[in-house]
Amino acid sequence: EQEAAAEDTTENNNDEESEEVEKKPQTRTGSLILFKVEDDKAIQVSTTQTPYAILDIHFSPHDPTLLAVAGSTGCVQLFNLQSTSSSTSLQPLSSCQYFDPSTLVLSLAWHPTMHSILGVTTSPGQVYLVDISLPAAEVEGTAKAILAHELEAWTLSFSSSGTSIYSGGDDATLRFSALPSSLTSTTTSTASNEDDEQEEQQYLPTWQDRRSHQAGVTAILPLSSEQDILITGSYDDNIRVLYAPLQGRKQVLAEENLEGGVWRLKMLRAEGEKGRYIVLASCMHAGARIVEVKKDEGGEWTIEVLAKFEEHKSMNYGSDVQPGSENGGEQTIISTSFYDKLLCLWRFTLP
Repeated sequence: EQEAAAEDTTENNNDEESEEVEKKPQTRTGSLILFKVEDDKAIQVSTTQTPYAILDIHFSPHDPTLLAVAGSTGCVQLFNLQSTSSSTSLQPLSSCQYFDPSTLVLSLAWHPTMHSILGVTTSPGQVYLVDISLPAAEVEGTAKAILAHELEAWTLSFSSSGTSIYSGGDDATLRFSALPSSLTSTTTSTASNEDDEQEEQQYLPTWQDRRSHQAGVTAILPLSSEQDILITGSYDDNIRVLYAPLQGRKQVLAEENLEGGVWRLKMLRAEGEKGRYIVLASCMHAGARIVEVKKDEGGEWTIEVLAKFEEHKSMNYGSDVQPGSENGGEQTIISTSFYDKLLCLWRFTLP
């Protein structure tokens, strides 16, 4: 048995609204729905209503009971997954109002080594680091800006070492920045510290790539066993293997059209010594795909579609694998879609 959380959002805003209207109090609402995966069924356990839409959710890699939720009203909320012999539930811990309520927190990621640090992206295009160990009443103004896009910042990913960060935006740009030690420090902020951070930030290695993607960059998957190699997804329907060195031109080493915008990527199996990676892709109107990304002995990269799941009649924005099944054999996959509010459970056996 394995519990999983799924997100459900509703928004009542008009895409034609002006910026002035958009800054009025939001009317988006959402919910966290807890499911139990049992045999071939996803059984609904509970529903927690939220006064904001939910754009992203992730359990902490450092504490599997701690869930971070990205809200449409500028907040990050934390929940605790509590299990007893008779019940399982999500209990709210704290709600941190890092940004103005008109700002949507679009995505979040846990830092791989700093347990209390999250990276978040926002609708105005900013990428920040936030510290969830601070008291909720004291977080205003503490978010530390790292990168900025010209349009919505859809996604971010830390390097496996946690010393740098990548982000993708609706401006079709992939961005990178090294992270100064001061940004992951829990030392109380002072005016002097802030001045030091700003000065250090000016000299940190950064780059931007506007050439590799033909539309918004929506997914970034760094390969820990391959230096400067990323797998990326984009609104332009393509998944890519990208060589992204700190200096010099970024180069697309392989790409494959997946027939829909590649909104999210999830590693199912990484065999770095063999140069072989199996990836689950959420491809919006095309449904889900499982692809093999492979480097041959000559250093050439290829991408092959191994499986398609096309039961969704709407945008497939989120998919994941049941924890504990990544190492081989049959995989239990959960995929979801937007307008039809569909959650599907399906199986795939890794080759």
